[in-house]
Amino acid sequence: MSGVSLSSIPVWVICVMLILFGCGVGEVDQRVVENRRDTNHAQGFQWLSSMHGEPVLAIRQPRTGIPLATVAKSEVRWQRLPDPWNRVPHVHMRSDRGYVTTSTTHVHLMDAGGALAGWRGCTSIPFLRDSTVLAWADSSGVRDVRGDGGLNVEVMAMMNVGCILTGPDQDLTERGWPWVPVTEYLEPHPLGRAEWMIPLGWLAGDSATASVAFEGIEQAYFREMSLTKPSSKRVFTGSVADGIWHAPGHDSFVAQWIRDAGGIYALSQSDQRTNVELGLESMLELVNQTDAWVLVTYDADTLTMRDIEAMDPRHVEVMQAVDEVWVCNTAKVDYFGTVVAHPEWVLADLAALLRGQPKGPYGLFSRMNFQSPSP
Repeated sequence: MSGVSLSSIPVWVICVMLILFGCGVGEVDQRVVENRRDTNHAQGFQWLSSMHGEPVLAIRQPRTGIPLATVAKSEVRWQRLPDPWNRVPHVHMRSDRGYVTTSTTHVHLMDAGGALAGWRGCTSIPFLRDSTVLAWADSSGVRDVRGDGGLNVEVMAMMNVGCILTGPDQDLTERGWPWVPVTEYLEPHPLGRAEWMIPLGWLAGDSATASVAFEGIEQAYFREMSLTKPSSKRVFTGSVADGIWHAPGHDSFVAQWIRDAGGIYALSQSDQRTNVELGLESMLELVNQTDAWVLVTYDADTLTMRDIEAMDPRHVEVMQAVDEVWVCNTAKVDYFGTVVAHPEWVLADLAALLRGQPKGPYGLFSRMNFQSPSP
């Protein structure tokens, strides 16, 4: 074949040759497997393309960048995805079989992206509170799939769903099930967390609707940001548990909310997993330099300072050190449900409190009447 140039060979022949004989040095693979679409804010996922142009969802741990898995709607492992994605578990999922959720946040991101139609099972039904979502679950026959160790094995085997949404620590090889790690709660920006509705919508079969929904949320968030004013107030959050102060770190989406609202987040420590842990002495030293404490808690009745003291007596020292206590009572607010897909609501409320208002326009956070809980 001397003298024959590649340009004279039909494209389909080259494709067949690549499939049959491989790509040699691998440069062709690297060129054809390219980014499909950049994310706007999320750091926990990106889009790749298979050799045949099929979308591949690549999932990583947002704070460490460690690759976790790739997901596609056909088997693409043999197609040599680029490093490091060729060295992680590959999940072959089927949208037509529906999906199972293992967190309330998964459900509400799916709902916001218009993707509940494929919802088949859930481990958190008792914790769902939104009437629309609950009505959907009831009318669609969404099954409670809780069982020992997390999932009811017998029920799951019978359902044979297309994918199971789980956390980043799940063993993706367990039982050969189509586990898909969802790392939205580790995202460093509230909009990055909400942007997960796009890949979740894609898993359910409709990323276009989810993309439109996210664009509206993104615009609303930036609109609220444009109304905020810089504040010198230093704000921290968290609470005592087992003698240790647990709080979102400097790189969390909670910290970014406060910064976007115009405030200063007091904690400088970061954590790669979930929350920063501080000894009480270190926390009190920090508290003396802050203005407001944001407390997310659950109280079925009207929350009082005495209730906060009852959670842990050491909270009294915190309340004596700060000027303001801002509370989100999750018994009254669906903070881990509907609010997940609306970061602009939280932003607006935090900005209102930073401006000195008693509560925000969405009623998610309110300032407590500060009185010492001790007699």
